Amino acid sequence: MAARGETLVVPRLTKLVLYGLVLSGLVLGTAAWVRPDRSVTLRVDGQSRTVHTRATTVAGVLSAAGITVGPHDLVAPDASATIGNGAEVVLRRGHELRLVVNGKLVDVWVNAASVDEALTQLGYGDHDYVSVSRSSRLSNGVTSMTVASPKHIRVRVDGRSLTALTAGPTVGQALVDAGVFLTRGDRVRPAASAAITEGMTVTIERVSYKARTRTVSVPYSVVKRADDTAYAGTQTVVTAGRSGSATVTYQLLYLDGKLVSQVVQWSEPVVAPVTEILAVGTKPVPAFVSAYAIGSPRAIAAAMVAQHGWGADQFDCLNSLWTKESNWRVNAANSSGAYGIPQALPGSKMSTVADDWQTNPATQITWGLGYIVRTYATPCAAWAHSEADNWY
Repeated sequence: MAARGETLVVPRLTKLVLYGLVLSGLVLGTAAWVRPDRSVTLRVDGQSRTVHTRATTVAGVLSAAGITVGPHDLVAPDASATIGNGAEVVLRRGHELRLVVNGKLVDVWVNAASVDEALTQLGYGDHDYVSVSRSSRLSNGVTSMTVASPKHIRVRVDGRSLTALTAGPTVGQALVDAGVFLTRGDRVRPAASAAITEGMTVTIERVSYKARTRTVSVPYSVVKRADDTAYAGTQTVVTAGRSGSATVTYQLLYLDGKLVSQVVQWSEPVVAPVTEILAVGTKPVPAFVSAYAIGSPRAIAAAMVAQHGWGADQFDCLNSLWTKESNWRVNAANSSGAYGIPQALPGSKMSTVADDWQTNPATQITWGLGYIVRTYATPCAAWAHSEADNWY
C-alpha cells in the first residue's frame, strides 16, 4: 500500500482482464453497413440503460449520454473504438478509497461498484475485517474504511487462558469475536479501545461489589481549658470523655473474587461521643513544688500541698513527718499493720480513695493529707504532735 498522499490504481493486468470480460460479451455491428440510428446498451457500474444515438464511436455514445470519463474511469471497448447497433459499452467509474489498513493510512483508486468488489480487486478475503458493509455501493466521493487482517490473541479471563483468531481492529471487537462478554465494571488490559496486534495478551479482571455493615467505635474529642487556680503542669478532668458508636456500611470491591478495597458508603450514628473537658493549670508553680523529680512521691505531695494553699513551710513539716514514718516508701509496713507513705493503720483505710492504695503514691498521699486536715488541720501541727508523742 502507498503512504498517505500517494494514490494506488488497479494494475494494468486487472484492466486487461476486465476488458476481456467486457469484450467477450459485446455485440458489435459491422463497420461497412450501419443504420443511421443506433441502439446501444450502456452499463455504468452495473446499472444498464439504452442509448439511441447516431454516434459511431464509444466516445460519441458516452458524449450523447452526457457522461464524462474521468482519469481513473475504465471504458470497454476503448473510447476510440467504432460502435455498431446493438453494441454494449461498459463504464467502470474510478472510486477513491481512503483505507486504514492494519493501522496505516493509504489512498487507493478502484474500478468497482461495491465495497465487496473493491476488496476483491485489492486482494482482501472474506476473513479480513472491514468497517463498513461489504454490500454497500461506492459513492462518487471518497469512501473511508478500516481494513484489518485476522490476528491471533490470547485472552485471560475467569481463571482460563483462551486463544482466538480475530480481525477486529480493537480489543473490544476482538473479545466479541472470541465470545467473551464483559459485565459492568470489568477491567480490561489493554483498554477495549486499544488496537489489536498479533500475539497480544488481553487480561480481563471480573469486578464485583458487595455491601457490609459494621458497628464501629467513634472516638471522643478533648477540649482543654485554662485554669488559673491550678498550678502549671497539672490538669484535672472536668468532664470525662466517652466514646460513641455508629453503624457504617462499606462497599467492598472484589477483582476475580479477591477483596481489594472497601469504601464507606454511609454512616449512621448510634451513640454520640461525649467530649472530654480538661482544666489545665496556669498558676505559677512554687519553687518547693518543682524541686523534686516529676512523678516522685515528694513531687506529688508538694503539688497537693500547694493546691491546699499551703507554702514551703508546711511541705517541710510534711516531708519531715513522712520521712520519719516511711521514708516516702509506698510499700512501707510494720508489725502493727500500718502501711504506706502516711502509715495508715490499717492500710486498707486508704481504699476509700481508690482501689490501688497499695501501689499508687498519689492515692496514699491524698488519703494522708485528708487525714491530717481532719485531725490536725495542717502538716506542721501533725509534725509537732509526732515530735511530742512519737506518733500522729
